[in-house]
Amino acid sequence: MKIKNIIIAVSILLNIVLGFLFYNETTKEGPVDVGLSFKEAVRVENYELAKTLIAEGRQEHISEETLNKVNEIMSSGTSFKTYQLLEFDNGEMVLLNLTPDTKYEIQDVVIVPNELKSIFK
Repeated sequence: MKIKNIIIAVSILLNIVLGFLFYNETTKEGPVDVGLSFKEAVRVENYELAKTLIAEGRQEHISEETLNKVNEIMSSGTSFKTYQLLEFDNGEMVLLNLTPDTKYEIQDVVIVPNELKSIFK
């Protein structure tokens, strides 16, 4: 009888832990989720919500005027791209274009030309 109770307790505990892990994995926000949330907040002119998606300390660098301009140029169709920038100690940069799903894979590799490096600084 005691072993049966232990097995039941372990089973319940395991279900709780696995449920928690599954919940955490499915509610993670990736780059596409952040992009979609930003687009929707700007589309409905909820700039306060849009600013909550901007890193703390960078919010004052992105004005409501900029968000308004984004709203003006926005169209209904949107594609989302995910990039990773590799910046080396020697000043060279490589831009990786990643697949926009949960298993990120490299689609393209671009060596950043000197005249465009200032964009990423």
